[in-house]
Amino acid sequence: MSKFLIDNRTLTLLSAQVNLSGTFNHTLRRLYRRDVLAFRLKVERNKPDSIFTVELGSERHTLIVPNTKKTHLKLADFIEEVVNGPSDLTEPQMKRHAEREYGAFSSQQREQVYRLVSTGGFIDLDLGFELPIRLAVHRTRTRSGITVVMSIGVKSPRTKCFTVYGTDAEMYEQVCESINHLAALATPAAHAA
Repeated sequence: MSKFLIDNRTLTLLSAQVNLSGTFNHTLRRLYRRDVLAFRLKVERNKPDSIFTVELGSERHTLIVPNTKKTHLKLADFIEEVVNGPSDLTEPQMKRHAEREYGAFSSQQREQVYRLVSTGGFIDLDLGFELPIRLAVHRTRTRSGITVVMSIGVKSPRTKCFTVYGTDAEMYEQVCESINHLAALATPAAHAA
C-alpha cells in the first residue's frame, strides 16, 4: 500500500513555518497516485520549544519539540506517522526524515564517480533524498574530457549538462561540486538540515 509522503515543497514550507507562530494549511499526496489529503498545522513557538498541533478531520495530534535545526524534519516524521498510522514492522522501513543523512556522499560513492569519470557510464546515487541523483558520463574522443548529464526528480526534474576538459582528477572535482550543487538546488530544506 502506498503511503502519503511529505514532498520537498512541503518540507521547505515546514522549515520556515517551525520558526513562526500561526495556522497553516497543507496537502499531502500519495507517491505514484493522485490521492490528496488536507491537514491543518498550528504552530506555537516558544523560546525553548515549539508546540505543533496537526488537525486531520476531527482528529488532533500534538507534538512538543525543542527548537533545533532538525525540528522541521521531526515534525515531518510526526505528520507522516499521524497520516499513515503507526508503521508496520513486517514491511521494509524507509529512513525517517530526522534520521536521514542528507547530501551524504560516501567514499564508496566517490570511488564510483571517479570510475565513471575515468571510463564513462551511468549510475544512480542515493544521497538520502526521496529520489536518487542520476548521473551519466560520456568520455570525449578528441580531447581528454567528459560530457556529464545529471538529474534528480521525475515529474519536473532538475537537470545539469556540461562538458569539462582536463585530467581525471580535475574533472572528478568538477563533477563532485556539481553533484553537491544539484542536491542543494533540488532539495533546499532537506539539504540545509
